[in-house]
Amino acid sequence: MNRKILCVDDDESILKGMHLHLSREFDLSTATSGDEGLKTFEQDGPFAVVVGDMRMPGMDGAEMLKRMKDVDPKVKSILLTGHADFEVGGADLLQSGQLFRIFTKPCSPPKLKSAIERGIHEYNTPDEEPEQEVHY
Repeated sequence: MNRKILCVDDDESILKGMHLHLSREFDLSTATSGDEGLKTFEQDGPFAVVVGDMRMPGMDGAEMLKRMKDVDPKVKSILLTGHADFEVGGADLLQSGQLFRIFTKPCSPPKLKSAIERGIHEYNTPDEEPEQEVHY
């Protein structure tokens, strides 16, 4: 079962907090920018879940997660954002299926862990194949 997650945030203190709360339960990698996140995603993947911050210099989290989804359509993407960011583009991404979950900051560790566990479960559950008709 793939329990690899990638957390991307330009704030080192946020990444340290994620490491503290998540590294015992998940195979955790971190990155400090969208570009670094993409490189880590491609070099060290596959990841079951990616958690990304919306506001980062250069490439924002929504664009980064969209590009990751283009590489691996199965990956479950979680966006951490401020309320204004959600109104700008998060709702559209959530409705389009590009995002698995979106949470406003601050997000409690138990809430984030629960979403990651659900994402891992969905990532590792094979798509059900349609039943085939049997003709005699």
